Amino acid sequence: MWLRRYVHDWSVLTRQPRRLGTDRFCLMSAVRMSYTDAAEEVLRRFGRGAPMHYRRITELAIENGLIEPGGTTPEASMNASINQEIKRRERQSEDQRFRALGRGIYGLATPVGPLGGAAEAKNREVKKKLRRLLSELDPQAFEVLAGELLIALGFEDVNVTKYSADGGIDVVADLVVGGITKVRTAIQVKRWSKNVPGRIVRELRGALGPHEQGLIITLSGFTSDARVEAAAENRTPISLVDGERLLDLLMENEIGASRRRISVYELDEAAFLQTDTPAEVPEVTGERPERLVLKTKKALSVWPLPGGKAAWKSTLDQMLQHVADAAPSVDEATSWLVGTFESASSEKVARGYWQVARSFGLIEPSGEHLALTVDGAEYLDDPTAARLFQIIDSHTAGFSEIVSLLGEAGSVTSQELLRHLRTELGVAWETDAQVKFRMGWLENLGIARPETGGWALVEALSPD
Repeated sequence: MWLRRYVHDWSVLTRQPRRLGTDRFCLMSAVRMSYTDAAEEVLRRFGRGAPMHYRRITELAIENGLIEPGGTTPEASMNASINQEIKRRERQSEDQRFRALGRGIYGLATPVGPLGGAAEAKNREVKKKLRRLLSELDPQAFEVLAGELLIALGFEDVNVTKYSADGGIDVVADLVVGGITKVRTAIQVKRWSKNVPGRIVRELRGALGPHEQGLIITLSGFTSDARVEAAAENRTPISLVDGERLLDLLMENEIGASRRRISVYELDEAAFLQTDTPAEVPEVTGERPERLVLKTKKALSVWPLPGGKAAWKSTLDQMLQHVADAAPSVDEATSWLVGTFESASSEKVARGYWQVARSFGLIEPSGEHLALTVDGAEYLDDPTAARLFQIIDSHTAGFSEIVSLLGEAGSVTSQELLRHLRTELGVAWETDAQVKFRMGWLENLGIARPETGGWALVEALSPD
């Protein structure tokens, strides 16, 4: 499909929602994001949806203040959190946020939205307006709004206390955990413009009854003293929700906000990579092999890469690393290739080179960007020639057939290989161009070596 249709939620007085799945539990924890929410934010913001190793995800999450680790192994916590969410959503038949690519590499289950920065800019503007409206809201109405949010998050028996003589408690509610136990929660709601100080935390803790926990919700923020006091050891924990988190929760639960669905079409430029071929390859002029061959469902077309015949694997490794680092669009990937390799003399030629990585099963489109496949991510983590041959052979026809013939016959000419592939694959190639390209890759991988008039397996792979 060259055009892919997406249905998006464009929020009115909200930003695009993040499916938390555990809002009510997040509310009772620190103000920072959960590990899984932070992972999604990192993949969208920094990788534009491209897969990353969990160690890199954790590093970026900490650097940007998305999480504040309490232990000494935040990387292990990140890996476990993402894995647990994937398993939980699978058990409950819920849509996944992440996909596991193996070897500790994770990506987003769905592509980054084609609206990109336009949607984010719109949502930031709307969020700013929502904050202003809340700041002008009557304090009593603000408490009622907080009670409505608690209900949406799964709290039960939510009661907004009388506005006067409430003893400092604005809302009381029960947090039901797993349908097994209830935690009575006393909530203070502060529609303040200044940060809430530690004194308020201490006062709330002093007003708590037996087996109660405390929660403070504010439209502003908290002083460092308040955060330290709330997290004090050997004391009743007090959870804090600042203005940013409050706005997120209101918008995600459509309180004072609504979402509008719009349909957006985006061009799947990567689909065109399957027909572009390097313009400087004269042997294939006028000969366009079938994409799917008669006797196999593997890809048929194989092409060279820039940098010289002996550097094809090295060039491929650079291309894959660029995809992993930048998650480029096809246009961006093409421009990078033209600027990096002199022999990529035009955008058309560069697009043909990207076909190599796609036909080998190493990259795929993710929205309007390129991303590593599972095989691509695993190979980049272990970029050996043996691993690359396994991947190429599983996605592209002709390689194992050539190796098998070389093992039987010893030395084979290009014409003998051409006749062999015609028979084995059911193709009608008129020239040996595709044979030579395959042999070039096998030479790069150290599997075959040229001989006078043909090729043979390297000694280590020759049969006894």
